Amino acid sequence: MSADESSDEEAVDDVTRRLDDALERVAHGAAVSVPSILLQRGLTVVFTAALTNGLGAAPYGLFALARRIQRFLARIVLGFRNGLSRFLPTAEQEERDALATFASLLLLGVATVFGVGLFLAAPRITSMADQTAQFELLVRVFALGMPASVWLFTVTEVLRGIEAVAPLNLTMRLVYPAAQLVVGVVGAFVVGDIAFVAGGVLAVMGLTGVAAAVWIVRARGFRPRLRGPGLPALRRRYLEYTVPLFLGGIATTTQRLGFYPLIAVFLSGVAGGVFAVGVLVSQLVRLPLMAINQFIPPVAAALNEEGHDDALSRLYHVTSRLVLVGVVAAAVPVVVYRETVMAAFGPTFTEYAPLLTLFVLAQIAACAAGSVGILLRMTDHQQALLVTNVAITTVLAIVAIPLTVEFGLAGVVWTYLLMLTLNNGIEVAVLYHLEGLQPFTKRHSYPLVAALPFGAIALVARTLAPGVVGALTGTVVGLAAFAATLKLLGFTPVERRLASTLVNRYGELLPGR
Repeated sequence: MSADESSDEEAVDDVTRRLDDALERVAHGAAVSVPSILLQRGLTVVFTAALTNGLGAAPYGLFALARRIQRFLARIVLGFRNGLSRFLPTAEQEERDALATFASLLLLGVATVFGVGLFLAAPRITSMADQTAQFELLVRVFALGMPASVWLFTVTEVLRGIEAVAPLNLTMRLVYPAAQLVVGVVGAFVVGDIAFVAGGVLAVMGLTGVAAAVWIVRARGFRPRLRGPGLPALRRRYLEYTVPLFLGGIATTTQRLGFYPLIAVFLSGVAGGVFAVGVLVSQLVRLPLMAINQFIPPVAAALNEEGHDDALSRLYHVTSRLVLVGVVAAAVPVVVYRETVMAAFGPTFTEYAPLLTLFVLAQIAACAAGSVGILLRMTDHQQALLVTNVAITTVLAIVAIPLTVEFGLAGVVWTYLLMLTLNNGIEVAVLYHLEGLQPFTKRHSYPLVAALPFGAIALVARTLAPGVVGALTGTVVGLAAFAATLKLLGFTPVERRLASTLVNRYGELLPGR
């Protein structure tokens, strides 16, 4: 064997080794996160159902609109947290202390300013939306709780940056949603006051964030650090990275949450509640991407920082394909049994069940390209991401109002579908242009082929046994057909190695082992 051939084989082995290591780290985070994300989503669905059934569609609609207006501003503020996942994985302990301290103070400071502004603007917002005094009260409650909500997500970003899998999932997937559910049940069925629910939710967010911060300090040795050699340069680097993300966050947040101010001005509280429930239910389809994304930021950042481009490219191919498999499997039963799903929230929501199909299609469009936005950030193309999102937001601002005025809530949902499709399609093109990374191979069509027998079985089950029994039967049998079709189409060696690794690591947790 020549020296060149030996060198080529070593390079291939190195890429394979790094790919397997990266996939195992991402898959470990996903495997641990899937049950907890399911639990979180389930608790959130039950929380929402408690409010819609206990207090009615209209009060819940006002709560949803006020909360999303606050979340609109909070998401913009949280643009400053993205540097934590980018820099913490490769930083020394002293740098980690300084980054966490600086980011926390920055985020809390900006959150306080935004919260005060929202509190003062509450009467004007209520007047523009032609809403009641109860809506103004809810907006002010959420404005006062802005720092608490931002603090929770800042602390969890630190947990993600240091790859603390179990504490992250315990905090965000169990403690917070469980406490929120308790507040919702008490507020809906005991106190009977939606404002009590709003205040209680914010209180548990703040307390959960404090508890998680205490764990970080005690278990990982983090200490507040404001002074020291090299810290001004570190802070400048952090700001240079995050300021474009903060500015771009205005555009992306407008894309994600700008629908709620639009609904508040042109439609009704009930429409706001229906839209919020549609997004909540359809995001159950997004579970595979959420699971993969738990720890792909630090893994991708490390591969990019160390110059392992081939491994990063193959990581993107495999993870995006796995995400699409999971998303399609989750989407089919939600679309087929949409009336049964929406009935859980009350008769008002059942009337809008046909719109759930559009919400689900929007989530498929959002997930089909995998972690494209994260990869743009982790490869240091936050400025390109800013330009992309500003352009998309401009287009949506032009089309959203006419569609809403002409078609009402359906127009808003069509705009939502358009937004997610444009966003992810253009980001894929930008990432490919800048880094040569793109997610798609011919194997991305396999989940779509496997969805055909799944959908047929689900439709037959719905016809033969309408309701929950038919939905459960059709879903279980359909998933078996889906898996069998994928097996027939075949898996790659990388996917088989990953499956073997996961079975060896978590096999004892499976039934019968």
